[in-house]
Amino acid sequence: MGEKIIGIFGILVCLFEGYCIQLFFGRFAEPRLLRLRNTQWSAVIVWAVIRIASEGVFSDVNSAALIMELLFTFSVLFVFCACWYKGNILLKVFLSVQFISLRELSFWTGYSLLYIGNGLIEMLVYKAGGDMASAEYLPAKAGILACFCVALIGTAKCALLFVSIRKIAESYYCKEEGRMGREVIFYLLPAVAGVLVSALVRLLLITVTDGAPVLLYARYPVLYLIIPMIALVLLGAIVFSFRIYQNMAALQEERAEKIILENQITQMQSSMMEMEQLYDGIRSVKHDMKNHMAVLQNLIRKRHSGEDEEIRQYFEDMCQSVEQLDSRVHTGNAVSDAVVGNKFRYAAKKVKGIKLDARDFMLTDVVTIKAYDMGIILNNGLDNAIEACMRMRKKQPDSEVHITIRSFRAKNMFFIEIENSFDGMALFRKGSDLPISTKEDKEVHGIGLKNIRKCAVKYGGDMDCIVKGNRFTLSVMVKADQQEGEELL
Repeated sequence: MGEKIIGIFGILVCLFEGYCIQLFFGRFAEPRLLRLRNTQWSAVIVWAVIRIASEGVFSDVNSAALIMELLFTFSVLFVFCACWYKGNILLKVFLSVQFISLRELSFWTGYSLLYIGNGLIEMLVYKAGGDMASAEYLPAKAGILACFCVALIGTAKCALLFVSIRKIAESYYCKEEGRMGREVIFYLLPAVAGVLVSALVRLLLITVTDGAPVLLYARYPVLYLIIPMIALVLLGAIVFSFRIYQNMAALQEERAEKIILENQITQMQSSMMEMEQLYDGIRSVKHDMKNHMAVLQNLIRKRHSGEDEEIRQYFEDMCQSVEQLDSRVHTGNAVSDAVVGNKFRYAAKKVKGIKLDARDFMLTDVVTIKAYDMGIILNNGLDNAIEACMRMRKKQPDSEVHITIRSFRAKNMFFIEIENSFDGMALFRKGSDLPISTKEDKEVHGIGLKNIRKCAVKYGGDMDCIVKGNRFTLSVMVKADQQEGEELL
């Protein structure tokens, strides 16, 4: 009866380990056949098959069999991860090594509780030594204690495994879905150390004394304390090293966002200075208009003296001067005039023949976005549009490219849309409507759209990316102030 209970409990532990695999692997990657039904139970079934196969093939009780069982379990789990889940090879190595290490360390921590069970059984045998009545029920009591000991070890192991996996999964900061880079080396160092310690314990666990196998714990009882301490230290190292690196990655992204915002502020200040110079020039021209009119009057008097050409040239020079002072972008707001004007001039230099249109972009009184936030929206949106046009022109030199910015109101919402040509290659993150940056340095780039969304949310709106063929449209929606006496449609 005791053996059946122990067997049932072993099956439950195996199924729980499969659930932990599904929880752990599913946090970092998604299955290839996600559309199939009951894919969430795939890891549980595969792990049960792995455990049954390993116990059947490596049933001998010796160190070599224990080492081979560990290698077999890791190899089959890695093959399953590589075939069933999406992602690069480094991610799958990380998942397999990390889980095996967590499982082994959890097991060796809980295994030391066997010392308590053995002590209870020895006490039971000692008390029943001179009592025939107690000796009669000794096998049954020993079986109950054995079941209790197995349950205690299994519960401790499952609890440690679940807590460790949960902590790692919660702290995972996903920069790019299904991929890991060189940082995987940092993650794997404590995990590999845990696997090696487990392999060493398995290698030395069983020794032969006088032709009989003897557990290492029996020869050195102090190992009941030392081994779980080592296992707990390595478990903590695995969990906390992963959490620390993830916190560092999040801090690095915040730092990158800060750098980009500082650069945008600098650009906006430069734009504002340019607009001030422009307006100063316009005021200067107006101030000198009287002098121009006086000169014109004198030239008109010379009309019959054959100097008409001089008058015509003078007018042309005046028109040219005024045209240079004109920003050519009139949105109703000085900041947006400066930003859009600068970006359009930059786009015209970088992409020859690009069509730029901001005629339908007007900021009315219903828009209460601060100049700083409007600058972030326009700077990031137009930067992305220009980069997309540059990539398209590089791939397709003869293609027509354009950037169009427009605005309109719908009920109580105000929309700003930036439409541009692009090469049609747009990848979106899992569970997100933000496209993945195509630049190599993704830690610095790819956060402009996040900043735009923050600004939109700040004003009770949101942002959307719309892809239609070779047209990419960034739509920013904010709440519009209802004018006094105006009814919303």
